[in-house]
Amino acid sequence: MRGLIAAHPIAAFCLLAFTTGWPLITLEVVTGYAWVLSAAAFGALLGSALVVTWAGGGRRAVSEFLSRYLIWRWGVGRWVLVLFALPALTVAVAAASGTLRLTSHGWGYAAGSYLVQTLVTGALAINLAEEGAWSGLVQTQFATRHGLFGSALRTSPLFVAIHLPLQFTPGWTWSSVTTQVVVLLLIAPFFRYVIAESYMATGGSLLAAGILHASFNASGKLGFPGGWQFLPALLLLAAGVALFRRLKRRMASAPDVGVAVQPSAPRPSVTNGL
Repeated sequence: MRGLIAAHPIAAFCLLAFTTGWPLITLEVVTGYAWVLSAAAFGALLGSALVVTWAGGGRRAVSEFLSRYLIWRWGVGRWVLVLFALPALTVAVAAASGTLRLTSHGWGYAAGSYLVQTLVTGALAINLAEEGAWSGLVQTQFATRHGLFGSALRTSPLFVAIHLPLQFTPGWTWSSVTTQVVVLLLIAPFFRYVIAESYMATGGSLLAAGILHASFNASGKLGFPGGWQFLPALLLLAAGVALFRRLKRRMASAPDVGVAVQPSAPRPSVTNGL
């Protein structure tokens, strides 16, 4: 069994993750015990990833996997991107669309709520475990053969599938479920691409991946009318990341053109002729 899991890590992960995650997420939707069951559901994803990791490399592989949660020295610029790029772009989209107004409370409350939802109820409770599965295992496996965006495209359908039960919240209709699933399918590749880029740029930090995931979710709850502004903000961030990577590759591949320095002619010796 261990050899079979190691030979087919993605299939094994899906079998474990969906058979444990789907029932727990369904219970979350039905009972309303969102925080506890959601943490358990996405903890099951991490547990599935750790089983697959152990099958392929034993305890040492599991230890190395978990150590990626401790990578936090990314530089100020990357910290700013991970924590504040999406809410800042969400505010910019709201300003450009004429919806820059809060439906309740004020800006101080919105900022504090964003940080709590990102760092505590988001990353700490759910998204760190979730990204252990998607970034730490699935997308890493795909990236070895298909590259950064290729891995995002291949991870997206699985990522959307695990979230399907969440679309059947009380009051759902087939129209609402269809709309939400279509939106998920459209944005998921860009979302997974942005997460994968930060994961790679931070040296494989699952902490960065989890916080950025939570930042996206919290940006959708800032309180702007309609609550849609974080979606185009994600597309803008994905475009910016792709452009930055392209420019960086061009600079790295550009020939080092320098000015050739001709050796100077020997200076004639000066004598006084006396």
